[in-house]
Amino acid sequence: MHSVREGSSPFRGTKLFMARSKRSNSIFKGIPIIDVAPLIKQEKDQTLIKKTVSEMKDACRNVGFFYITNHHISDSHIESLLLAVKGFFDLPLEKKLKIHIDKSNIFRGYTPLGEEVTNGKSDWHECIDFGPNPHDSGTDDIQNLTGPNQWPGSQNSFKKIIKKHMRLMSGLGKRITQGLSISLGLSKNYFWPFMNESHNYMRISKYPPNLNTQNKARSDGIGSHIDYGFLTMLLQDQVQGLEIEDLNGQWFKAPIIPGTFLINIGHMIQRWTNGYYRATVHRVVSPKRKSRLSVPFFFEPNYDTVIKPIEKFCTESTPIRYSPLHFGEYLEKTFKKSYSDIST
Repeated sequence: MHSVREGSSPFRGTKLFMARSKRSNSIFKGIPIIDVAPLIKQEKDQTLIKKTVSEMKDACRNVGFFYITNHHISDSHIESLLLAVKGFFDLPLEKKLKIHIDKSNIFRGYTPLGEEVTNGKSDWHECIDFGPNPHDSGTDDIQNLTGPNQWPGSQNSFKKIIKKHMRLMSGLGKRITQGLSISLGLSKNYFWPFMNESHNYMRISKYPPNLNTQNKARSDGIGSHIDYGFLTMLLQDQVQGLEIEDLNGQWFKAPIIPGTFLINIGHMIQRWTNGYYRATVHRVVSPKRKSRLSVPFFFEPNYDTVIKPIEKFCTESTPIRYSPLHFGEYLEKTFKKSYSDIST
């Protein structure tokens, strides 16, 4: 099968959840919580901007993950979205199979439990993948991986709220990307020419408990991997499951923090920065009692973007590590195999 992917807030400033790791010659003390209001508001006070992007830089250098607060995505929208997601997964299997991903030539639609594989093992989740359809086309454009998504016919509000969330995440992704750009010492809109027609993807996932603990072929909700793209923005319900691996091979849990999105950088940022920012290995462990819901949004470059290391990150002491890469061609290859095959 195809590849595996994974409102207002009471938190302000940066806090840390304790864990041990070493990355970029520094001690990792946890996943930072970063107030991104200065980026969302396009704050003119450079002191506030510098504080936010400095925290983002530390997070990307030392962890590869960070939570964001004050992102201006409303609690009411998030609640409605998760209710719609739950409503879909509660449908009888025969209804979900009507939009099976095999009916799409561009990797859109429903994947049942156990039909995705990472590291040679079936992942224990079900999901729907959505992607770009810029001209509301009714036919698959296989060459550019664009075209119609598949929608369940029995939930009238489902399509509306999914499309709304995709719009909101596209806007949020732009602001976070501007912050990342500044954090790298680049102009605020450095990446925009490469992302002004972003080939974004979104997934909704359900991870049920894996009751058959003797079945080693289905040990994780998603096996260990790095994300293939540029930036992942993850919405989670209240059931924990995501785990992050440190450089010593130790796993630690990413806590659930209401009102936040969990952000992680992907393989494309790693290539663009010649390894200055590195994608972090992570997985989802199957919950023990209650099913887990998650909604990752993948903010990506344009299909035809050629990604190559930025000159400032290539020096005598850090020679070029990556050859130029056509994102669209890479995307198609990645969708046909597991994340675990991506070279770091």
